Parts: sequence; structure tokens; C-alpha cells
Amino acid sequence: MNLYLTDEQNMLQESVARLLATESNGERIRAAEASGFDPALWQQLQNMGLNLMRLPEQAGGLDSSLLDAVLVAEQAGRHLASVPLIEHMAASRLLAKIAAAGSDAASSALAQLAEGSLITFLPQRFVNTQAPLNGAVVADHVLLADENAIYLLSAEHFSPVANLASGALGQLKDSVELSAFLVAQGTEMLAEFDAACDEWRLLCAAALGGLAEQGLRMAAEYANERKAFGVPISSFQGISHPLADAISQAEGTQLLTRKAVWALAAARSDASASVAMAFWWAAETSSKAMAKALHTFGGYGVSLEYDIQMYYRRAKAWPACAGDAQRALLDAADRLWPSQRSVSAESKLPDAGDNHQDYSLGAEAEAFAEQTRAFFAKHMTPELRAHAHHSVDGFHPEFNKLAAKEGMLFPHWPKEYGGLDKSAYDLAAMTAVIEAEGWEHVTAPITNQVAQIVMRFGTEEAKAESLERFGSGESLACMGFTEPSCGCDVFAAKTVAEEQNNGDWLINGQKIFTTAANLADYCFLLARTNNDKPKHAGLSVFLVPMTLPGIEVHAVHTLQDERTNIVYFSDVNLPAKYLVGEVDGGLKVMASTLEMEHGSADQYRHGHVTAFHAAEKWALQNQRNGKPLLVDNQAAARLARSKVHLEVSTLLCYRAIWCMSEKIHNRYWGPMAKLFATEYYQRDADDLMDLCAPYSVIQQRDGLGHLEVGYRQSIGTTIYGGTSEVQRSLVAEQALGLARSRG
Repeated sequence: MNLYLTDEQNMLQESVARLLATESNGERIRAAEASGFDPALWQQLQNMGLNLMRLPEQAGGLDSSLLDAVLVAEQAGRHLASVPLIEHMAASRLLAKIAAAGSDAASSALAQLAEGSLITFLPQRFVNTQAPLNGAVVADHVLLADENAIYLLSAEHFSPVANLASGALGQLKDSVELSAFLVAQGTEMLAEFDAACDEWRLLCAAALGGLAEQGLRMAAEYANERKAFGVPISSFQGISHPLADAISQAEGTQLLTRKAVWALAAARSDASASVAMAFWWAAETSSKAMAKALHTFGGYGVSLEYDIQMYYRRAKAWPACAGDAQRALLDAADRLWPSQRSVSAESKLPDAGDNHQDYSLGAEAEAFAEQTRAFFAKHMTPELRAHAHHSVDGFHPEFNKLAAKEGMLFPHWPKEYGGLDKSAYDLAAMTAVIEAEGWEHVTAPITNQVAQIVMRFGTEEAKAESLERFGSGESLACMGFTEPSCGCDVFAAKTVAEEQNNGDWLINGQKIFTTAANLADYCFLLARTNNDKPKHAGLSVFLVPMTLPGIEVHAVHTLQDERTNIVYFSDVNLPAKYLVGEVDGGLKVMASTLEMEHGSADQYRHGHVTAFHAAEKWALQNQRNGKPLLVDNQAAARLARSKVHLEVSTLLCYRAIWCMSEKIHNRYWGPMAKLFATEYYQRDADDLMDLCAPYSVIQQRDGLGHLEVGYRQSIGTTIYGGTSEVQRSLVAEQALGLARSRG
């Protein structure tokens, strides 16, 4: 996986950002609203060569990659550039192909592009003369296409029209006879036009992502300055939490758009669908994000003196140039399931050029996934299949030891502890296979997290005793953080550990939601060791053997068909060697623990994958009114929407894995991934249950039974591991710089 930009791309991004910050500020944007076009800005973009980016070299252009163009579009969106730049970039490449096919008019126009002429186009087939076209009244050249041909016109053929975004929109004059301007026809050239429309969709998605992020940062800045009841309004969760959701969606837009460009460059089978999904998601979320941003400003937000209203208007108007943005969801469905939708699976796609990025887990990870499949194929007996369960009830001691023996339990551990030194990507690929096999992946992740911390902070005696047992699959661990009185505020723990004269510790208290405590050999316990210090400072962490006298485990059964536990500690005498880290140093140990947890957000996504695939398989095999279910546009759109959500979730989770692997210091990518993955899992499980009703309510081991389990499981994922409210607060504080909203 590689999400880095090259040095050249970083320089391009920074130079365009600097230019637009000065030359497309609020004053300049307002000055251009009368015409929708800033000629001075267009000249400055030409001076940088941006007008030539997508023009082929043989036509006098730079032949820049689509990713380079996307980076520029992001900045154009961020600064509301008053020029039809994204239309120009997509149309210029199309014009070169029309010229190469033999059109003299296109060749003449192409020569003018290299000299600074502006071209625009309507990014959809032309079916109505009243359709407004961005840039039409200022462009030197305008491309249109209907179902039969492509036409090349100019600004004189269009009349200006007042519009939502104050853009340079025009409508075709009634007197224009299109046939006089024909420059190309035939299936092949119309396919090239459609590919240009797809390129525009990606550039528009990139621009909307930049717009949304900037608008949200403007709202955050205002919320930090504005006070109510004596405090910044950013400290109110009613303000900060909606913005946290919106910035998560906006960053998902950037990832989804760039991933689509990579898919095109890599000629992946999902490339075409990725384009439609990116455009729909950007259009769907950016206008809603700007509504939240504007609302943050209160009454000032609707004042024309404030810039946020310009972002609000453009977020809705830009994607509308291609018609109903919701139609893109049906385009995605057409491309995902062409046979059920009765459409052709073949389509011409945009030229992406070079792309060094990689949004997959990589070839090595896929090879390890195959190794994992082979392991299951070899060892999964009918008896083990019958034993399998998604919760800790599915734990099988002998199978656990077998997995450890073959290096499949903790393959990412160092070899000195029995691992294979595998990467985080390998581990993620393996976990996906375990989920697909229907085997539990609860006990191993918990034990792994505890063991990793013991490796870093444990005493030599504790390491020698526990790590070999963990690594061999002989022992499990559980986590004792949450208490009945403090929930997610783990640092308010009331369980007490008192140091004795001989250095041992006496522990009293209780923990709740200690998953796997009924199976565990050790409890990773957070306890208060000093009442005279602030609550965060007076805590210590211990590795407590569960066989010690004074420990009782009581079952708590949940909606998700899972068992968790309450653990009581009554005068438990714990030897000194089980202290993890320093006395009163629990905050440091917990920080490392929570950092690991934030990097493991992907574990919450797998149930979503299973539930979606169950619904998808059912939808592909069933009919409604004698026709395939997905012929129905509403059903197809709902399933496609869930697919988009899952794509964004995957990208946010993979980014968190990449962040840890690259040792990038980022404090919100993990919480953002967990927040999005669990909230959209719950949202989609709810909707897919309706889509597949009434059969979805039947409890069964296979088929739609996975969706039924997912519906019950998904709500829990928004709670454990830190509730969505906690994650929103972290995202608001770390991603947007909003005031702390917790005590």
C-alpha cells in the first residue's frame, strides 16, 4: 500500500494552493460572480501550464497524469476557482482525440488550445437545449454530444443564464442548428466522449472534496472564535460532532477519488464502478457537509458578507452540471452488476497515465491470504465447521494451538516470540480470510494487543512467563478497562491496587464488558494506585493471572449472540512482577494501547463485509415481479449505496493500517476509521434488512443469516472499543482543531 504523493506532486499541489490562496480569495470570487469567470486567474493558470495538463504532448500539451489533474482540481475546489478548469482539462484531451480522427475543425481548435484558448463541454449526452453548460458563455470552444454525434461550437452560440453558483453558465440559443457543427460521430468517438465525462466526474469529485474540507475548516475556525455562555461553541457536541461526521465523509471523498484514479491506471476490473461511486459520494456528501458548515455560522452563515454561503451554493451546483447526481448511483449499479441490469459491461475509460500509488494491501498480503485459505482448507474439519461461531463461543483451544504452531496465530510477531515477522498488511489480509471462513477473530486480537504491550512495558519475569504461552496458543488474555460507573471514561477507574510492604499489590474492584474473561488466563487490568494525583496520573496497569484467589467471572449475554463478562476482584494478592510499566505510569501504557486499538479499526469492518455480501448474493439470485431484483432501480440503488459506504470504510481503515506501518504520527485517522466503519455498518445493516425482507429476519447459519447477525452485531460496534460519541470528539479535536468537548 502506498498513499504517498511524489515530491513533484507535492510541489504541484503546494504551488497551486499558494496561487489560488492569493488569486482566488473571497474578494476575487465575488468580483467574478457577475460573469462567473475571472480572466486574470485564467491567465495565471496558463502561466503555470495548468491549461495544458491533460493535453497530449503531440498536441503541445504536458500529458500530465490524471492523478496530477485531480490534485489541481482539489485545490480549485478548495478555493472556488472562478474558471471552468475541470471542464477544460477533460475536454482538451477529448478534442485531441477528435482531431486525431480527422476533423479539420477540431484540429484548428486544438492548435488554439496550445496558445491559451479555453474549451468546455457538457459532461453528459445532450438531450435538451435548455441544459445549462458551465463556461459556455466565456469559452472559445464548446463540445456537445447527443446520441449520434459530437459538435464543436463557441460562446457566441450560447446565452448567459443566472445560476446558483454564479458560474459562467450558458444555454444553447434556439437559432443554432447543431448539424452545422458536427466534428465526430460513430460508436468509437461517442465512447471517447463518455470517457471524457468519466474524467470530468473524477475531477468534479476531487473539487467537491477540496471544497468540503475547506468549508468545514472555515466552520471550525468560526466555532473556535464564537462564544456562547462564556465558552467557544466548538466545545458543544451539538456543533462539533456533526462537523466530525462531515470531515470523515470529506476525507473519504478524497480517498475514494484517488483510489478510482489508481484503479484506472492499474486497469482493475472495478475501475469503471469506482468512478461512478466516487462521483456519487462526493455529490451526496459535499452539499450536506456545507449545510452543516453554514449552520455552524448561525445567522451569519446566510449573510452574503460571509464566504461560507459561496461554498454552500457551489457544492450543490457543480455536480448538477451532469444532471441528477443520484443517477450516478444507478450508474454504479450498472457497472457493478451489468448482467442483472441488462447493460453492456464494456466501456471506454479515461486515460489515467502513470500512477505510483497503491490502494491494495499488496501482492505479499494477497499471497499470505492464499496461505491462510490453504491452512483452513487443510485443517477445517466438519466438526470444526459445526463448532464455528462469530463470538468467543467459537474459540477452540486445539485449533488455536495448531494455528500458533504453523505461524498463523500471530504471524506479525517477531520471530523471537514465535511469529513470522509479517506486516500489518499481511495480518489484515489474513483476518479477512478468517472472517470469510466464519471463524472467530475475537480472542486472538485481544491477546495480541495485550502481548504487544507486555513486550514493550512488561517486566522480564512477566515476559518470560506469559509471552511464550500467548505465542504458543496455550493462553488467552482479556482487557479490564471499563467499569460500571465510568463507561468509556476509562481513566476514571475506581478499581484500586494498593502496594503492600513486600512490593506486591492488593486489588479490589470490578470490571465490566471484559470479553473472553471466561476463557482468559490473564487480565490486562487498569487500576488506581494513587488517589492524591489527578485521575489520569494516578493509574497503573497490571497483567493479572486469572487463577489468583479472589477473582470471580460472571457472564453477561448480549444482543449480538455473544458472551461478555463482569469480573470481580476481591482482595486479590498480585505479585510485583505483574506490574506493566511504572507505578502511576498507566497513562503512558494506555496511550500505547489505545494507539494500537486506533490502528486496528479494520476489525470492525469485517462484519459489514459479510453482511453486505450476504445481501448482495441474495439480491443477485432473487426476483421481484418475475424479473431479477436488481432490475428495480430502487433496489439497485440501495445495494450500490451500501457498496459505496463499504468502499469508503475500507479506504479509511486501510489508511489507518498504512499510517501505523509507515509510523506516521496521526491522532485521528484511527478514530475516524472506527467511527465511519461502525456507523455505516449499522446504517447499512438496517437498510439491507429491509431490502431483503421478510427473509432477512430468519435466523440461520448461512445465507441471509449473516445479515441478520450483522444487524444485531452492528449496533454493538458503535459502542465497544470507544463509542461513536468518543470517536467524534477525537476527530473533531484532532482533525478540525475544535475545542475539547469532554470533561
